[in-house]
This record gives sequence, structure tokens and C-alpha cells, in this order.
Amino acid sequence: MAQALVLEGTATRVKIPNLRWLLITIPLFIINIISMVDKVGVSVLISNKPFLQDMDLIGKPALVGLLMSSFLVSYSICQFGWAYVVKRFGPRICAITGIIIWGVTLFLSGIAQGIGALIWARVILGIGEGVTYPAAHAFVANWFPVKERARATSIWLNGVPIGPAVAGALVVAIVAAGGWRGVFFGLAAISIVIPLPLLIFLMRNKPRQHPWVAEAEIRHIEEGSLAKTKEVPKTGGNEAFLRNYRFWLLAVGWGCSAFFFWGWTTWMPTYFRTAHHFSFQAAGYLYSLTFAFAALTNLAMGYFSDRRMRRAPFCTGLCVIAGVMMYIGGNVISDPYRAFGVLIIALCAQQPALLMIHTLLHSIVPEGSVGAASGVGSAVASFMAMASPAIGGFLLQVSGFGAVVAALSCSILLAGFCIFFLAKQGY
Repeated sequence: MAQALVLEGTATRVKIPNLRWLLITIPLFIINIISMVDKVGVSVLISNKPFLQDMDLIGKPALVGLLMSSFLVSYSICQFGWAYVVKRFGPRICAITGIIIWGVTLFLSGIAQGIGALIWARVILGIGEGVTYPAAHAFVANWFPVKERARATSIWLNGVPIGPAVAGALVVAIVAAGGWRGVFFGLAAISIVIPLPLLIFLMRNKPRQHPWVAEAEIRHIEEGSLAKTKEVPKTGGNEAFLRNYRFWLLAVGWGCSAFFFWGWTTWMPTYFRTAHHFSFQAAGYLYSLTFAFAALTNLAMGYFSDRRMRRAPFCTGLCVIAGVMMYIGGNVISDPYRAFGVLIIALCAQQPALLMIHTLLHSIVPEGSVGAASGVGSAVASFMAMASPAIGGFLLQVSGFGAVVAALSCSILLAGFCIFFLAKQGY
């Protein structure tokens, strides 16, 4: 990633250091992993019989879906607020506040005595977690030129697939060692001890505020801003994002992709255990493995899309692959291991498609509004996604997993249809 910059008025080429990758993308990656583990750890627990017995959830898949959707309700609503709080106060202090809320809430989840208390704890967790995307996008917009933002986003966004991969193995291990309540206590400690020092000691809102960043690197970042770059179309880039229909196409596509992701995240461990008769431990490890593969495709797609500077065509094609493979793997192939392989392909296409949606935001919205736009877009997406666990539970109860798989396939295909219109405009 080393680059060179010709300083104005001189013939000297100055090598630009790469501190932005160390100071921003790596901490964001770690924080996002922990955020995702906190979000989806309960998805593994709902395939654990002692947890279901203690929470009186045996034979109640619709109520299990409500447990997941309750988090997404507050997560969706609060992202609207976080979007403008991040714009007003900066991403750093907002992320610190949100993380403290995570830790407290996870401790409350561990002492919950019934499903009602656990649902309320998940609601509060959603309030704190709502800061994640607005803060991460604001950091990337402030610290990276447009032509580097797919790679930067692919690194921190890889927390989305790696978080569930970690969650699957970690939750199974903690449950085996000390029961399901220990999962929440362990996650509470991890959420406080690791992210807060990264934010306090390494990260700043903007590169000019950081004492370690050289002037050459700062100029490289500023010269690559959306207003100065010639590498993306300038169709409507300066208008308010709420009046830009391209933003709303992204938001709806983001929502359809999120519907797919949260449906998968909630129900796939149970699918592996019940439809293909894997054990609880095997279901958790398979769940982890699918997301590990998806993380690798994210990195590759971030690199290639930065080289081509065409995000939308990649996104459209990947959504089509994800939808078709999801349906085939979930409803057509009966052999459990072959079905598992095809379902891996589906997730390995959906995750980089989501990466392209996130990166397209930086090609459409000016840097000063990216945090707010990502908050609004993520809130819209979360509103669409919050129905996914509950709808999945309802479809499972009345029709079986075939209907759940069909709904997820349709959702990601619709995401590709939305982004197709941006591909025609050169994005």
C-alpha cells in the first residue's frame, strides 16, 4: 500500500507512510468483530437445549425470532440518532459511549431470569450497537482517499463475517466450560477490555488531530477526497444525500442484503442441526466456517474493486450468485455436505456484495455527510432486517425451512436489482 506524492513546487517524491491502515482499519476491524460476536452469540445459543429450557423457548420458534428482532428494533431506531450525534461530536467519543453500553447490557443479559428480561437487555444492546456503522464510516471518510475506501472498508467490514465465525466457536467452548450464562459474562468483559484502549490511545477523529501522522500522509488523504477525485461519476454527488435517489437505492439494497444476513445468522445453526442432523457442536463450528470463507472473499473483492473503481457491477453480479446458490443449497441439494458447500458460496457472494454497498456510499455522499448517511442507510436496512428473524420463525413454524430459504434468496436478488441501476450510471 506504499505510495508516493510529489510535493507542490518541488521535484522530490516523498514516500507516504501507511499509519492510517494501522491506526484506523485494524482497530475498527477488532471492534467490529467484537460488536458482531455480541450481536449474534445468542444465535448459536438458540440451538442449545439447556438455554431454550431455561428461557421456556422449547417449541416456540416465533418467540425465538422475536428475541433476535427485539435487538434489531432498537438498533434500527437508534442509528438515526447516532448518525447525527456522530456528525456533531465525532466518531471517537460516540464509539466509546456505545461500547460502555454494550458491556453493561451483556452483563444484564447474563443475570436475566426469563425471556422478558433477556429481550429488554437485547433492546438496550441495540441502542449501544447502533453507533457502529456511523462511526466506522466517518473514520474511513476522514482517513482515506476515495480510491482506497473499498480496501479500508473490506478490512473493518470483515468483522461482519469473522464475528459470527468467532461467535460460533467461542460460544460452543464457553457453554461446554461453564454453561450459557457464562457466554454473556465473558462477552461483557471482552467488550470493555479490548475496544476502549484502542479508541482512547490509538484513534482520533481526523488525521490532522493525530500527533503520529506526517504531513505527507495528510495531504495524500485530503487530495483524494470525493470533491477532488476524478475516478467516480459526479452525478448528484454534492446534493444533500436525503434528496439523492441513488442513496435510497443503496439503502433499500442494503436492507435486502441485511434481511438475508440476519435470516441466515439467526436460523442457519438450527437449520444445520435439524434439517441435516448435525450436533450442536458441529452446527456451531460449521456456522463459523461459512463466515471464515466469506471474510477471504471480502478482502479479495475490496482489492479488485479499488483497482477497477467500479463497485456496482460487482455488487449486482454477486447478489445474483448469492440468491441462486442459497436456493439451490437450501432447497435442491439433499446431501448435507454438498448443500453446505453451496451455501458457503452463497454467503461468500453476499458478504462482498454488502461491502460494495458500503463502499458505494463513499462514491455518492460527500465526506462530511458520510457518517450521517451511513447511520440513516443502516437504520433503513436494519428496519428491513429486523423482520427477518421473526418472519423466518413464522415461515419455519407454518411451512418449514424451504420457505425460509426461498425468502432469503428473493431478498438478496432484490438487492442486486436495486444496485443494477447504479451500475448503468458508471458507479
